[in-house]
Amino acid sequence: MKKIHYIITVSLVLLISCESYTDDLNTDPNQFVTAPAELIIGQAQLGWLQLATSNSARYAGIFMNHFTGEDRQYVTVNQYSTTAADYDDTWDDAFVDGIAQAQLAKSLALDNGNQKLVGIATICEAAIFGEMTALFGDIPFNEVNSIGEYSTPKFDKQSTVLAGVQSLLDDAISKIGDAPASLYSGNRLSSEATWAEIAYSLKARYYLISKDYANALSNAKKGINTPEKSLRSKHTTALNSENLYYQFMVDERDGYLGATDSYLVKLLSDVDERNIATPGDSIRFKHYFTPYSDGSGHAPNTAAGGVFAETAPMNIISYREVKLIEAEAANRTGNASDVTAFNAVRLDLEAQFEGGSFPATISSSGSKDLLKEILEEKYICLIGELQPFHDIRRTGNLLNVPAKTGSTIPQRFIYPQVEIDTNPNVPTPLPTLFDPTTINN
Repeated sequence: MKKIHYIITVSLVLLISCESYTDDLNTDPNQFVTAPAELIIGQAQLGWLQLATSNSARYAGIFMNHFTGEDRQYVTVNQYSTTAADYDDTWDDAFVDGIAQAQLAKSLALDNGNQKLVGIATICEAAIFGEMTALFGDIPFNEVNSIGEYSTPKFDKQSTVLAGVQSLLDDAISKIGDAPASLYSGNRLSSEATWAEIAYSLKARYYLISKDYANALSNAKKGINTPEKSLRSKHTTALNSENLYYQFMVDERDGYLGATDSYLVKLLSDVDERNIATPGDSIRFKHYFTPYSDGSGHAPNTAAGGVFAETAPMNIISYREVKLIEAEAANRTGNASDVTAFNAVRLDLEAQFEGGSFPATISSSGSKDLLKEILEEKYICLIGELQPFHDIRRTGNLLNVPAKTGSTIPQRFIYPQVEIDTNPNVPTPLPTLFDPTTINN
């Protein structure tokens, strides 16, 4: 956490004024010494977006067999051979670019009495903490960025962090009222929901990850309830503003990330049978994947109209995710809304993929057959996202998604080298890629 402490220390130094006869002697009036919370929140949201749709999502996509690592170091990722240094960027995206900025925005907004901005910053902070503990297990939480007191913050238990995430979201909901998601979302995020609906959706997500299905269900029903309310990233053709998958595959590392022989390719092309017959998958397949010109395999589709096109938005949390959380949680708790929620997603798919058939389920409410259909649809719908990776580990791979090598899909991300080198509180012995996190043991 050394890097995190340095950045926050700089921010604090810049905010402190000292009386001296040399004051202003070498001051450049064009240099900023601080920034308003309304601008800093944008940096926090970029950190959230980066964590959700960049390197972490690509690694998870390879691990859970959405994609294939096909060149250079991505070949080793495809073989489940990663090192601690491979996760340095993920740690940095989360704690430095995301959480630290969200906490700073929250502090400044509190000073200005802007309760709605406090709530929005808290939602961002909570979501990043939630993803990090889902990926890594125990992480720093209570002592993060308390520079004066904790230079090497302790690692809190995964259950403690997940409970803390729920408390943060409750606090955010108490502050944001009916504020629309367009408030302080700038040119980074887009949604027709309220921030409260997004917060309830996130509560449902992290209750699901915690296997608290009753609370997942009740919060999902208060969350995003139309496709237009999905919280999505915004992208343009401007340099460094494109879809992050597009940037990686087209601008930066052409050929590294493919999808040749991935399980998702096989599901959508009828090589492997689905739990629910879906003729519309032939259309969805073309949206997701494109064949190599030599016929040797497939790649994620970055062409115009493709799922990862240059300006294609990415879901941060979507209508389909929330409805499928509702469907699974209802199925597991004996609530008959599992069928209705699942079929709502099938109808939405039919609306998107015009001319394709996505038949309603004929499985009975509460059945294991329906549960598998729900999990499978979520695995497919949420291409390029982290949540299916969480589902596979949480359910003991109920879908039997094949591992790339050996018999087990990775169970976590491993702690980064930057943290191992600077924080003696990193758990010992260091867990491996195949050691389940506490909630999935």
